[in-house]
Amino acid sequence: MTPTQIKRMEHILGHLYTQGTQSRAQLAVRTKTTPATISRDTAIMLSWGLVEECGLEPLPTHHPGPRQVLLRVASGGSAYLGIELTANSYTFCLSDRTGHLLAQQIISRNQSYQRDFLNVATLIRYLKQFLSAHQDLPPVACGVALPGHHIEATNRISSANVTWAYFDLNPLEAALDVPVFYENNVNCEALAESLIGPNRNGENFVYVHVARGIFSATIHDHKMYGTKNFAVGEISHTIVNPEGELCDCGRHGCLQTYASHEWLVKKARLLYANSPDTILHQLVKKPDDIHIETVITAYQMGDLGIITLLTNAVRSIAAVLNNLALVIDARRMIVHGLLFDQPDLFHRLQMFLDQNQFQLTAVASQQLYVKPFDPMDGAIGGAMLAVSRMLLTSDGKYFNCPPEIH
Repeated sequence: MTPTQIKRMEHILGHLYTQGTQSRAQLAVRTKTTPATISRDTAIMLSWGLVEECGLEPLPTHHPGPRQVLLRVASGGSAYLGIELTANSYTFCLSDRTGHLLAQQIISRNQSYQRDFLNVATLIRYLKQFLSAHQDLPPVACGVALPGHHIEATNRISSANVTWAYFDLNPLEAALDVPVFYENNVNCEALAESLIGPNRNGENFVYVHVARGIFSATIHDHKMYGTKNFAVGEISHTIVNPEGELCDCGRHGCLQTYASHEWLVKKARLLYANSPDTILHQLVKKPDDIHIETVITAYQMGDLGIITLLTNAVRSIAAVLNNLALVIDARRMIVHGLLFDQPDLFHRLQMFLDQNQFQLTAVASQQLYVKPFDPMDGAIGGAMLAVSRMLLTSDGKYFNCPPEIH
């Protein structure tokens, strides 16, 4: 095959991923290719098992003639390895090209940032055990979702926590002997949402992840936006109150100090120490036992102090999202994190956003979705990063291989 034909196939796959099932006629219009060329290319992709036919377009159609056959990305094929690194865990998964999980495992510790756990030798040991248990699923590529950003020059991790500075990624590549790709974990999750998410439609969107820190990733024109600038997306350090508490970054009143898991737990521990009436006393024996799950449980049980704490957190997040809507060209926002698995908190977020919606233009307000939290989300994002680099953006470097490997 020619490089031009390979590029066209990558383009076709990209549209099927980001916009779902489509007819050959739709693909011809969207890829600006002739119908005859699309038919030839998709015939090859069908023979390889990269795409599959999935019925007829629904009625009513918007064109004369018979209903057309729809195509979609085919499930199956080879396995892709996804890895997520966090402050206290390694998460592994093997998935097919559509994000269907074939195997998964989480290795975790109770305490965060333990150097005897967070090192590449320990990662490789656990990873080899995982792959050995699934020898029938040899991966063709690996995507690693990082708790920071990848420094290409040194193959290390840029992160606010110094522990990750010692994490040399070179031995990981040597141990795997397949192409390995790296990206920030939230960027990986946003990429996965654009390729296999239930609400994907090819439009730009912002993906906001609330956890130990708060980070936003943007998919713009089908690509991850701003990945080379490590400051892009760090909305944790957006100032929501100039008179607020001093953040670790040296500024006052950052969103981090109001809504991150780390600070919510810190404030809950202060509440435990200073309020004899808090429900937290019923849940744990000492302040150090409080974690974000404890905070959420206290919220569900009606603790007034925790309700106030989380309401302020959601109000602060809404303020930042309202501002993002004015600077980022995106029609959708997706929020992700344990807080928003609580329907009341998600509804509060929607209410605060609506209260401060920009009124001076005729542009419709952004659509807001919640992505239910799953501990495998980051690893699946890593696997889909590998899929993207191998099948969609390789310029034929990996695509032009025997089809059975994909």
